[in-house]
Amino acid sequence: MDDKYQESTNIIKNLIREEKIKEALPESKDFFLNKAIQSVALSDRLLRLQEEENIETNMWIINISYYSMFFAATALLAKYNKKIDTELGIHILTYHALVHYFFNEDNKIEKQFIEEYKSAVDEAEELLRISERKSIEFIADFKNELEKRKIFTYNLGSIAERNKAETSLKRAKNFVRIIEKMIK
Repeated sequence: MDDKYQESTNIIKNLIREEKIKEALPESKDFFLNKAIQSVALSDRLLRLQEEENIETNMWIINISYYSMFFAATALLAKYNKKIDTELGIHILTYHALVHYFFNEDNKIEKQFIEEYKSAVDEAEELLRISERKSIEFIADFKNELEKRKIFTYNLGSIAERNKAETSLKRAKNFVRIIEKMIK
């Protein structure tokens, strides 16, 4: 296990000891998955609105795209009866929970990619290489969008560019699609 991913496991184990990882309410999974799907649709609509009416929406596309990923991650945690019980640092802790529960501990994310690429790749060795790379990209996308949201929302003088907004939306669509498959 890579050291940068081991840090996530250490953080989550500490939260478990502190009883900050609780049982999710049964309806949480569907609630947050619906919020994720709605957020992606809204972000997509904002991109089209920007094209149609020449309104600057890049920062909002980045924000809403990130939140769709956050809601999807929260839904996935809820599916496995996990809820992070803290307001402080919830976004970065959600990232660490994804890494710990679905990459380090059970490889659920990797298994999802194995299934997704199974029909397209003949050799098992090639399949595992693609799966591992995609799993790492999947986790990295969440963290990248978390950081980008902070920059374009709170840093004076930081102006969101269209290509960054489009990248955020693309990542969000992929992230939500994969988590939706994992949940259903």
